[in-house]
Amino acid sequence: MNKYSFFAEILEYPTPVLADRVGKFLPVVAASDVEAVRLLRRFREFLEETPAERIEEIYAGTFDLQPLCYPYIGYQLFGEEYRRGIFMALLREHYRSSGFAAGDDLPDHLCVILRFLANREPKEVEQELVSDCLVPALGKMVAGFAESTHPYWGALKALLLLLEEEVGERAHTQTEG
Repeated sequence: MNKYSFFAEILEYPTPVLADRVGKFLPVVAASDVEAVRLLRRFREFLEETPAERIEEIYAGTFDLQPLCYPYIGYQLFGEEYRRGIFMALLREHYRSSGFAAGDDLPDHLCVILRFLANREPKEVEQELVSDCLVPALGKMVAGFAESTHPYWGALKALLLLLEEEVGERAHTQTEG
């Protein structure tokens, strides 16, 4: 499992096996970023200590009821402007030409984009999707939390750290070439 599919799973509506999945992925993250591991361990502890109904309430309150944390990348980047519609149309076309089915969610949903990236080689469009869309949108989402003790803040921040590292490594490699 790569980081994209892992985060797509943990940022979707919570399931009873979520804590186990986080635990299984920690060794993979440990090779990349110590801070991301710390945040994901804290997230796993929250999942293990909190009743399922309460986790579901927190999830809904975080992603469905607070506009600053809506999990729609186009919304985070453009709000409800017409540019979000253009962004979603471009995503749909790219998904279609790549043979990817977004399912019932809007194409700019964070988990849809992560699932799309999970099975792709990092071509230019995918790299731009990460550097120009995901990183700034996640930065905005993370900044929107009033406190950094919120469990989903930690999960989003861990993803942001790993993506920033990926973008930085890619930029470093390109300047060497």
